[in-house]
Amino acid sequence: MVDGRLAVIGAGTMGAGIAQVAASAGTHVILVDIDEELAMRGLERITRNLESFVSKEKISAEDKEAVLARIACSADLEGTGRRAGFVIEAAVEDVEVKRSIFRRLGEVCAPDVVLATNTSSLSVTEIAARVRNPERVIGLHFFNPAPAGWAESPA
Repeated sequence: MVDGRLAVIGAGTMGAGIAQVAASAGTHVILVDIDEELAMRGLERITRNLESFVSKEKISAEDKEAVLARIACSADLEGTGRRAGFVIEAAVEDVEVKRSIFRRLGEVCAPDVVLATNTSSLSVTEIAARVRNPERVIGLHFFNPAPAGWAESPA
């Protein structure tokens, strides 16, 4: 059952940053990585970023807690994909890894769910080649670090 959450696949620097920006804007996010420990490391990175914003008085402690409350972690790509209303992939820049992720997402996500890749150098067409309904795969690139400008004008 699609619940409209944003799924961010990959909890490294880019994925964690994207999840932080989305959650800061009020979106509920599921941060996914290949195992729960890696997803939790992404959440720890987000927590440190937000604590830095609090210490610089760019956001309040309450804002930090509200952002964190909108982020869940998972290692279940398929289960998350079934629930997601939108997906942003931010995994390692390896076309075979991305193609595998998108093939699996294409099998479990609702047919109208947009599947976005954050790639900066790989062919989106090649990534989408194994996806059912490949026309729903898009490139959506965030600059690094994704949350850099957010605290200047938080939502």
